[in-house]
Amino acid sequence: MPAKAEDNSPTPERLEKVDYEWQGKKRIKLNTVNALHMAGDINGDAVTAAKWWICDYVFANHGYLDILSDVLPSDYVKGDVHTFAISRGNAAERIGMIRDRLGLCAHVRLEMMLAKELSFSAMAEALVPDKSAHGRRIVSGQCALILEQLCGAYAGVRKEISDRIERNKALVLGPSA
Repeated sequence: MPAKAEDNSPTPERLEKVDYEWQGKKRIKLNTVNALHMAGDINGDAVTAAKWWICDYVFANHGYLDILSDVLPSDYVKGDVHTFAISRGNAAERIGMIRDRLGLCAHVRLEMMLAKELSFSAMAEALVPDKSAHGRRIVSGQCALILEQLCGAYAGVRKEISDRIERNKALVLGPSA
């Protein structure tokens, strides 16, 4: 008789698999970012930047954003279709600016690593098929480097957007605004 979890928890067989880990009371799928972080190859800032990137990417490409972890404040003003479209466009612009800063090769690796959730081995098969023996290590190093650069790229993008807003405000309201 197959194992059955009455409380919807993982079966004993599922618990034996190494592609999931406990984070507090939650069991989450291991991913390449966590693997790099646990190995000490990237720091917490790179993990945060990866979360920003995937949120922007999913929102820009699929119109979905899951960021609400707490109850909204009582003075929260709900947006409409226009604010949603503007926010989605802003996310797409940030993804494009990051792609321009880091290059297309980095963007492709970010998509493979974060959006498609491919393993290093699967990425190596696609990116460096002729180096099968060391492909996983090569791709792992590339991904760590890209994630570390992603932190600085997001800082630069935020500054560029902020400066543009200030310039536009000065054009509309005058230099004293």
